[in-house]
Amino acid sequence: MRRFLMGTFTVTWGAWWALAALTANGTLEAGGPAATALLVLGGSAPTWMAYLAVWRTPGAGSVRELTARVLRVRVPAGLLVGAVLGAALLGLLSRALADVIAGVAWPQDPAGAALVFVPAFATGIVLGGIEEVGWRGVLQPALRTRHGLVTTNLVIAVVWALWHLPLFWVVGDPRQGASFGLFALAGLGYSAGMTWLYDRTGSVALCVLFHAGINAATAAGLSFAAADTPGFAVQAVVLAVLGSALLMRRARSGGG
Repeated sequence: MRRFLMGTFTVTWGAWWALAALTANGTLEAGGPAATALLVLGGSAPTWMAYLAVWRTPGAGSVRELTARVLRVRVPAGLLVGAVLGAALLGLLSRALADVIAGVAWPQDPAGAALVFVPAFATGIVLGGIEEVGWRGVLQPALRTRHGLVTTNLVIAVVWALWHLPLFWVVGDPRQGASFGLFALAGLGYSAGMTWLYDRTGSVALCVLFHAGINAATAAGLSFAAADTPGFAVQAVVLAVLGSALLMRRARSGGG
């Protein structure tokens, strides 16, 4: 676990803090080839660093065993559907509550938003989802040998939030200027969903799909982006409350 975290943060923070500095001084522009290369380098680190850490760490299992968990899709159909659509449904619930609480309007073209979701989901598997190979394939199992489910999720959520921190200073990134505290709170809830899924099934693939759904729902406007306040504040609370309740229920039922 230590080797995985040190390697991941070294690569990601090295790439993303450099990107933040270079976009701030105008050397690079977000969306350009060099900026995209740095973004992808940092974002891919948890995936390949997970394999490198397992390969280089005695007693951490085998690359074949990790790959088996990454590709595990023989799961109950309901969990598979929940992994794909869960983030979108949570986003729609948050939008409904934000409308009532803060008068935040719904998307003007919900049918069009749904059409955007499908290609965004496919893209989200590669650009985002596969990072769960590290968080769920390496970090969660290591933490679960020492901690209960709720504590495990809290640690993962904190690590996940800190890992994203440089992006809040990248000029042109959707997170620039957003509240890091609310982002971390929402991450606690999203992470809880994936922590629960992995604990139930041992499938990294389900977590990859859930993560892709988070990105796709945001891109399609089915859920709030981090900079969309006050709607995102409502969403962060909804995610944290429901996610924590889900984990505590599983812990009480004997899941740890």
